[in-house]
Amino acid sequence: MLPLLKGFWPPPYLSLRWKALIALSLLLIAVNVGLAALAYVQSTGQFELQQSRLRDQQARQLRAMLKEREQGMTKLATLVPLLGPADATSLNDRLTQALDTNGAVLGLEWDVTSVHWVTREGQVAIAWPGQASTLPDALLSTLRESPEKTASALACGQSCGQFIAIPLLWQGRFAGSLTLERSLADALLAFHTLTGADIGIDVVTANDGQSLLDPAQPDYLALPILTYPPRSLPILRAAGPSLMEMQRTREPVLVGLEDGWFEIFRIPGLADGVDAYVINDVTQQRLGIQAATRRSLLIGIAGIVLSELLLLLIMQAPLRRLKRLAGALPLLAEKRYQDLRADLAQFGIARSPHDEIDLMVKTVGSLTDRMEHLQQDREQAEERFLWLADHDPLTRLMNRRRFNEDFALIVERAIRYQHPGTLLYLDLDAFKDVNDLSGHQVGDGLLQRVADAINEVTRSSDLVARLGGDEFAIVLPEASLDDARQLAERAQQVIRAITIREQGRQHQISASIGIVTFPSQGKEVAELLASADLAMYRAKELGRDRWQVFSDDDKVRERLDARILWKEEIAEALREDRFTMHFQPIIDIRSRAICHAESLLRLRDRHGEMTPPDRFIPIAEQTGQIQAIDHWVLRRALTTLSEHKDLKLAINLSANAMDDPAILETLSRLLAKQAVEPSRISFEITESVAINSLTSATRLMLNIKELGCRFALDDFGSGYASYAYLRQLPVDDIKIDGAFIRELPNNREDRIFVKAVTDMAHGMGKRVIAEFVDKTQVLDILEDIGVDCAQGYLFSRPLPLEQLETWVRSNQGLRVGERA
Repeated sequence: MLPLLKGFWPPPYLSLRWKALIALSLLLIAVNVGLAALAYVQSTGQFELQQSRLRDQQARQLRAMLKEREQGMTKLATLVPLLGPADATSLNDRLTQALDTNGAVLGLEWDVTSVHWVTREGQVAIAWPGQASTLPDALLSTLRESPEKTASALACGQSCGQFIAIPLLWQGRFAGSLTLERSLADALLAFHTLTGADIGIDVVTANDGQSLLDPAQPDYLALPILTYPPRSLPILRAAGPSLMEMQRTREPVLVGLEDGWFEIFRIPGLADGVDAYVINDVTQQRLGIQAATRRSLLIGIAGIVLSELLLLLIMQAPLRRLKRLAGALPLLAEKRYQDLRADLAQFGIARSPHDEIDLMVKTVGSLTDRMEHLQQDREQAEERFLWLADHDPLTRLMNRRRFNEDFALIVERAIRYQHPGTLLYLDLDAFKDVNDLSGHQVGDGLLQRVADAINEVTRSSDLVARLGGDEFAIVLPEASLDDARQLAERAQQVIRAITIREQGRQHQISASIGIVTFPSQGKEVAELLASADLAMYRAKELGRDRWQVFSDDDKVRERLDARILWKEEIAEALREDRFTMHFQPIIDIRSRAICHAESLLRLRDRHGEMTPPDRFIPIAEQTGQIQAIDHWVLRRALTTLSEHKDLKLAINLSANAMDDPAILETLSRLLAKQAVEPSRISFEITESVAINSLTSATRLMLNIKELGCRFALDDFGSGYASYAYLRQLPVDDIKIDGAFIRELPNNREDRIFVKAVTDMAHGMGKRVIAEFVDKTQVLDILEDIGVDCAQGYLFSRPLPLEQLETWVRSNQGLRVGERA
């Protein structure tokens, strides 16, 4: 046997014959299940075909019955005037006496429920019986438009009636139209008797399209006509919303109840807004399909048992040879390639013709050769990994880690031998626009061209590196300040000459360069990089596309010292875990209940005092420490959510997170580790960050939303976002900047803006949150406008988690923002 890994128990032994038996069994099971499924599909298809023909037949039968009743009513209408006295002075008198005398006969013998006489002017002159319902508006409209033509209608209110109107002559002239009504219930009962199917009538109102089959309606299932309601109503109720869906798809609905299976299908257009729903009992057909499927499965099981018995008789001879081969394989793990080749050559000499086991012997021999080659490839791969550890794969320049090491050695030699040197810190101007407008692929190509251009103007003895993003560094080991100035001019010249055309756009960039000398202006790598970075930012302040030498005057030194101190303070706070989170509740304006809470970062200084984020976040963004802070916030927030299952949090992301490739992986890993439901998390980014990094922000939002989290656009209105930008950003919530909220009672323009944003956001399906709500009057205006949620000192200041829990308990049952 092959040697086992230390600390692992050996897996249980299972003979190859049993594995083959299991595999064959699974295969046969799959085949038989497939055949049974095929038989089921065929039976179901045949059933669907039969039901389709039945549905067509029943639809024709129903329409034919209604047409036949209409023809009978037409004949009956021509006989009604003959029931009156022949000596009547007018047709009105004749019809009145005919109805008074024989109206009961019409109702009993012919199921006529009402008779109306409509004059040639379109007015109802006679209505029998006295409490007869009014004629449908559609029928009256038709009679007014074409009074001398026969008209018919089908109308439903509390009940449904079938109407026929025929023109009558008096003394050779058209006198009016006689209208007869018969109850539609009689026709549906006759349909039930003929087909055995139950049937109901649904009425869809013309003004709002509401249906009696909509579960959301108060008169749900209050159908004007339904045959055998004790059996039909439970079936319709079980179908539920599927009946509304059937109006769109026109596909029948299959309903299973304890006493059987029933199919419901729709016969549309009996009249405007009047549809029929037919219920057929298909229990016997469904039971027949199930019985046929069971028989198919039983036959398959019998075949599986017989096949397994035959397989056990076959799997005997090859096993010994496999064991012999297994005994030779450990030589491969011991890298005794020559011994293994000798054993394999003896193993298969006498066997002819060859079988699969001989093929395995040959394969092991080939594997031996390949492993020798793989060992060589592994050594080459290790060399590649070592190169990647020190270089940026995109530009093939040194990376920050290797640069810091080599730069430290150069500074050390400069101090020892008193040789001056210079550091040039390059940052490309407006490089983010290239990524946002043309994509990261174009931006990567531009970075490669910049790296090639820098290599062209530097010497082989110079140290060139890409520090990250669009930042580069050049170290001149033994060079004066004039040499550095000249190199800066050449570097800016070649970078300025780089032009890229993509998708109809032309990109031409420049670089701002900061210069610092060593060891005269610093002896530590971090100090020199900070000084060069500060000089570079000074060059950007002076108009970009220029270089600036670091100055030791008091003002610049004070800025650098403050930056270095804050950098040390942030690094120490990360090491000592002196960051903390405060939480401010966000309130649903309608219910005054807590929607969620926003997590707000604080830094506890060495004296225990709390420092707000606006003091240290800008420095962290400049020094690159913001990435560590972002990841700390994620870890602490996910831990808090894991420990408090009823809490929902909004987490703020920095601008750096838009381009942080590790943020998504970290979030996914923390969600799985802490077992936190993603829907409990809402991430917030400011409007300016989202627009400045539109492509990166949109990509990050989509990736995070795929995990199940929400996204909110913070400080909306503070920047320059337009409706077009808002449509592109996949956010769920919009937080209106507090500048538009504080003065709502006194500023009409602010109210117009908040109302417009709210209506627009609701039209896009987004929730609106107002910030900085500190007055009850402001809250009342927000509620009138329709804003969803509010946040501010009116409810609570940002609190530590323990105080927030106390606040929640003390406000249970109290409508926050109102007087108790």
